[in-house]
Amino acid sequence: MQNTDSKPKQTGMFAVVIAVTLGIMVALTLMAGLPPAENMGGFTVGVITLIAVTTAIGLFGWIMLIKPLAGGVTISAPIAVGVTTRSVIALLLSLSALATGIATVWDEIWHTRYGIPFGEDFLWRPHLLLYFSFSTMIILAGWSWWTLMTRAKGTLQQRFRANPLLGFSFISGVFTLLAIGSDPLWHTFYGEDLSPWSLPHLFIVLLVLVMGLLATAFHKTLMAEQTWRIGFKHFAWRNLLILLVLVGGMITFLLLFTVQWYTASQADPAAMAAAAAGGDVATIRAAAAVSDDGALGLLLQIAVYPDWMFSVFLTFIAMLFGTLALHNTRQVGSATLVGLVSLGVRLMMESNFNSESLGARPLYILIPMLLTLDIIYAISLSRTQKTPPFWVSGVIMAVVYILISTPLIPALFPFMSSSPSVLPMRFIVSLIAALGSIWLAQMIGSLSGEASSDAQAPITSRTQRVTALVYSAFGAFLVFFIVTATPPV
Repeated sequence: MQNTDSKPKQTGMFAVVIAVTLGIMVALTLMAGLPPAENMGGFTVGVITLIAVTTAIGLFGWIMLIKPLAGGVTISAPIAVGVTTRSVIALLLSLSALATGIATVWDEIWHTRYGIPFGEDFLWRPHLLLYFSFSTMIILAGWSWWTLMTRAKGTLQQRFRANPLLGFSFISGVFTLLAIGSDPLWHTFYGEDLSPWSLPHLFIVLLVLVMGLLATAFHKTLMAEQTWRIGFKHFAWRNLLILLVLVGGMITFLLLFTVQWYTASQADPAAMAAAAAGGDVATIRAAAAVSDDGALGLLLQIAVYPDWMFSVFLTFIAMLFGTLALHNTRQVGSATLVGLVSLGVRLMMESNFNSESLGARPLYILIPMLLTLDIIYAISLSRTQKTPPFWVSGVIMAVVYILISTPLIPALFPFMSSSPSVLPMRFIVSLIAALGSIWLAQMIGSLSGEASSDAQAPITSRTQRVTALVYSAFGAFLVFFIVTATPPV
């Protein structure tokens, strides 16, 4: 996020990413199922409105931060933000991202166990954690706007270019308001969600990614430029904070995009056997019609999805967060570490609440993939002193995914098979997902790795101690907040 004008190539990439993201969101929303006929009018209006507002926010961001300035117009004098202020912002955003991941798992466990309907869960503790995370983004947006309007000079575009990181913080806060405000309105028009892939839920997942990008960018303004290293002998302590941000993101993405599969693994064995034998939708529907087992209902949903969809989600999540970990820390081994910490957080949450959730199962496939990604980078850096081209990593990871998932998918998800007929399509879609996610992660990593308008500056040992103290205090509070929570029964 340098204080420079944009190149045409950046403008084109921005437009493509926005268009593809919106297209995927709409496709997933439609695939999730349509509401009853009496709600179709409101549903259609809601989808069009959300897409229009999101497009408007993206267009505003493009004009303010990316669109080339008119001839003769110069960027306003840079606005400097103090080291302490940037450190506090980075700290709050990191805590917010981690808290979001923990809160979403906690929310899923309680909803699954106690069945609290939408509306009655407004003030329970998992949601309070989410409110803390979202309010951080909104407060930061307000402060960023105030700073740009009071300290920068010139047009609105010149003011935003005076500190692009603050400009992006404001735009992210506006998107936060849209994401959290759209969910209750969506339920008004749509009713109860048929699957997790409603537009508001997808917006919130995207918001978590944006939060991580912001947190990493603020951390980077406080760090000297890093060189690639293999292993953790010289591990910068701020890299640990960046990895915790990615842990929160990975947990949230895995929940939204794989919860149907790991919950369906608890369905009636006969129904799962029917699904594995060929996806006999009629048999599963008949079983679901006479049962109140929610897992059977999810199994019915999965039975109408294409087999390869699960492979897309697993490969995309693994490569997105693995590549982000590598390029944001430049530490080979960090991809595997993100996977292991995510698994530890998930297992601890399930153990604390005596949950029967099987939410850790997707990670048993992801962690070997993340380890392989680390190995690919280690070999490339050792031999060429360069990171591997994204297409090389993508091809290798698609092959590795097939080798790993072929035995593990039917073992972990009994209603799925790995018959030879499904493997070619799984390979093709995992290759596409790997190439797209690695390219996207490298682009995001380059954005968050660029310096803001402030010169990079190492922090003092005192600030390190204070930050460590704040994280320890927050960790202790989080444990107390979770352990002392009263179940909603």
